[in-house]
Amino acid sequence: MAENGWRGFSVDGVAKRASASKQTIYKWWPSIGAMCVDAALALIPDSPDGGRDPQERITTLIVPLEAAARTGAGHAVLRVALTAAADDKDAGELWRAWMNRDIRMPMRMLLAELAGKRVIRRDFDLDEAIEEMLGPLWHRILIMRAPVREGFCSAQSANFLKVYAAS
Repeated sequence: MAENGWRGFSVDGVAKRASASKQTIYKWWPSIGAMCVDAALALIPDSPDGGRDPQERITTLIVPLEAAARTGAGHAVLRVALTAAADDKDAGELWRAWMNRDIRMPMRMLLAELAGKRVIRRDFDLDEAIEEMLGPLWHRILIMRAPVREGFCSAQSANFLKVYAAS
């Protein structure tokens, strides 16, 4: 997957490399795209325990993506998964379900708490907030094919807190 990218990835290639039949592969995954996303999700570690500081708590939710991108060929695997999620219905559903469960819902709870404590404004749009924090990461992985520097997600969290700071 990391070697050939999304366009060069095939069930035939996987079956040959795994010494398995295509039937076996399709038994486990509804599409080749879903297999790509599943492989990428397996690389993403669980969120570490967050601290009490708002920046640390926000960073904790998104830093697993940075960690996956910085590990081995993780950036290439994530690039394939994101492309597959955009191209393939099953892959897209799998990626969005993961994003909703592991990032969007916990972020919603955290940002609501921070708004209640007047750390950030109440008028934020959750989806826009997540896009503002993760959009630069997706751009770096997909378009620029550039490495993700250590501390990238922490910087995104700090920027978010500056932009949405309560008056």
